[in-house]
Amino acid sequence: MKLSLLLLLLSISLLLLGILISVISIQQKYVEIYNFGYGNVAIPPNDWQEYYWAVLVKGYPSATVFYDGKFVNLQNVCNYTLPATSYYTYVVKGYVQPYAFLSPISMFLILTGTLIGFKGTTLFFQERILGEDLVKGYAVGGSLTRYALKRLSSSLVSLILAFVVIIILEYLHGRNLYYALLGFLEFNAGVSSYFKVSITSLILTTLSYTTLLLGISFSLTVYLSAFLVIYGLQSPLISKIMDMWKYIGSALASWVFAMIIVYLLHFFTGLLPYGTPKNDILPYLVMPVISLFFPFIGIFVNRMLTTIPTTPFSIKGLDRKIVIYRHVLGNATVVMLSSISSAFVEMLLAEMLVEGIFQWPGFGLLLKYAVFNGDYKVVEGSMLTYSTLAVLSNLVTDLVYGVLDPRVTR
Repeated sequence: MKLSLLLLLLSISLLLLGILISVISIQQKYVEIYNFGYGNVAIPPNDWQEYYWAVLVKGYPSATVFYDGKFVNLQNVCNYTLPATSYYTYVVKGYVQPYAFLSPISMFLILTGTLIGFKGTTLFFQERILGEDLVKGYAVGGSLTRYALKRLSSSLVSLILAFVVIIILEYLHGRNLYYALLGFLEFNAGVSSYFKVSITSLILTTLSYTTLLLGISFSLTVYLSAFLVIYGLQSPLISKIMDMWKYIGSALASWVFAMIIVYLLHFFTGLLPYGTPKNDILPYLVMPVISLFFPFIGIFVNRMLTTIPTTPFSIKGLDRKIVIYRHVLGNATVVMLSSISSAFVEMLLAEMLVEGIFQWPGFGLLLKYAVFNGDYKVVEGSMLTYSTLAVLSNLVTDLVYGVLDPRVTR
């Protein structure tokens, strides 16, 4: 089997697996947590805040206290003073996302699959037009091990800087530096002052929805961009369309486009639902995906086109197709592989704003509520998570780039 087909098969497998895991991570389950006790104050279960509560979709968990044949329904989970000392049962109930911890795994599966898919797509067209022999690259130096260690050390430095910023903010809020650092190293950012549940659980449950939306939008963008640019090298019509589209993408930000289509497709025509999805999630995905996908096609195509020379493709003694599809496209592919992580992080940042507009229960909507309600610990946790995702995505991209770049020896 050709290398391009192997890469495409691997890419599609990773993308489908990543999207499947993100779908699993947003699945919800009704739970009841019990605490049995004796006294004049009914106390909720010790670890109830650590569950992956689906707060943005299903709301806060509620509570019920049973004592002396009576029961009391509570709107909030808190201590309840009994009229007299007695045995009691405290029940916390609501919806959780039991597999929310899988969301970071699905995000990096999608990123890796997209990187490999981009390389596989360009290689497929090169092999189809030129044949396998003319496409082969040659290593000219550089060790993959040294390359990986260099990229890893760079990522660690970036991550340490993000930790330092968070620790300074914790100090300014009067927290003990040792316990603050220990908490973040243990991925335990404490309890949200607004949501009243674990910040880690809030981040993971919302990241599940962010990953699903990002995975679909980003993979579509990269695949279609590569396809259009490759065909644009030979087709003047497609090249002209792409030239116009790149200006649209650069001028029309995703959140601006989101506001346009929410009025067009929901408030004006009523074609698509708007708000936090309750049951069938697919109709709610359409408008956010379009908002991210359409402008970023223009942005990504623009980046690819800037790596391709505008001078006529002609070198004395070489066939035009060899010049275009081996030398020009080959160089453009290598350059773009190294910048895909930047596009990934940019789309993640744009998605935060789009989620706030569409009320999509992802990372961006969580951050919006935290900022508006002064929940600085959720803001810090979100900042650290975003920085970690950005650093790790750069690391993954660099490692995949090192494996796929023929100039790096094994």
